[in-house]
Amino acid sequence: MFERESVIIREPKKLSFDYIPDKLPGREEQLNLLEMIFRPVIESGTSEYAFFTGSVGTGKTVTSKFFINELMRYSARHNIPMDYIFVNCRQKGTESGVLYQCLHHYDEGYPDRGFSPEEMLRALRSHIERSGKRVVIVMDEANILLKKGPVNLIYQLSRMSEESLNKQMSVSLILISQEYVIDRLDEASRSTFKKVNTIRFDRYSLNQLKEIVRYRAEESLVAGSYDDGIVNMIAEMASADGDARFALDLLDKAARTAEMRPDGKIIPEDVRQVGSLVFSVVNTAKLEELGRNELFALLAVSRAIKDKGYIRINDAEKTYHIVCEEYGEEPRKHTQFYQYVRDLMKQNLLSEAKDAESSKSMCVSLPDIPSKELSKRIEKILGDPQ
Repeated sequence: MFERESVIIREPKKLSFDYIPDKLPGREEQLNLLEMIFRPVIESGTSEYAFFTGSVGTGKTVTSKFFINELMRYSARHNIPMDYIFVNCRQKGTESGVLYQCLHHYDEGYPDRGFSPEEMLRALRSHIERSGKRVVIVMDEANILLKKGPVNLIYQLSRMSEESLNKQMSVSLILISQEYVIDRLDEASRSTFKKVNTIRFDRYSLNQLKEIVRYRAEESLVAGSYDDGIVNMIAEMASADGDARFALDLLDKAARTAEMRPDGKIIPEDVRQVGSLVFSVVNTAKLEELGRNELFALLAVSRAIKDKGYIRINDAEKTYHIVCEEYGEEPRKHTQFYQYVRDLMKQNLLSEAKDAESSKSMCVSLPDIPSKELSKRIEKILGDPQ
């Protein structure tokens, strides 16, 4: 057990959410804005501030870590004294918890209780002054902290440089939040996080997700263990929410599923199987609401598609005729079959394949469920054939 060599996953760490890649597809604009905002920190040691906002899976955290890595590399090359502190406010969701994390960066033996926030702030200021370094504090999931009320902490941190006797002291802040929470701050803090320093992270587009999945697959998987069809399929499944985390999770789990076979290939069924474990729009109740001919049409697609990412509607229709014959039903004409397919698409039980533009006829694909599993569910509802 555990002794079998991997035939697909070459570098598993590069499939992790914690991995910071060498480039961030789709987040070039945000990185350019960060460079503009924080250039004065490098050039003159001033304190700067930025606020990231966007939904889950839009790259906020990885962008902040990527930027910090670049900042530290540049500073090291040019002998600029620079440091950073990263705090997850979900894990350290109180004022004292955040301050303890910051102090622990300088003093691992600092006690986690027994000091007021005011005493901890004074201690933190003293550590930063003695370090002689310009510091960037990143507060991830800051909305968790601000919902609990300690907005004074943001104000105190943002004013720390101004209140220090050491005029060279520089403390910059990056707040990361799924929600726009700047309006929860006091007026003085709101003025610090100016509108121009708000960096928005929109949901990733389909093409951006393809680029992300392709790049991460190239970094982590054995060449030849996947193809563009797999990349496109994963990106399409994640494109509904524009969620890169979900896309990378699908890639990781599909690769691990494929590892169970000796052929060293990720196939579409692996992706569908993983998708059905995460979530599935195809449930038995939804299938039971369909008419028999819609079930026949869906069964035809699930049987015909097999290990392919998508199929032409003409091929599905041929299988539809076989299914109808098997169940002793008269198949409907092409126009009606086409309408069944359209209706199934409206219910998200089928989708038009977006990467089959080269085909002369419409192509369809299944949602997040293995074709064999879908066939079994439909056959159970239909009962025994005639």
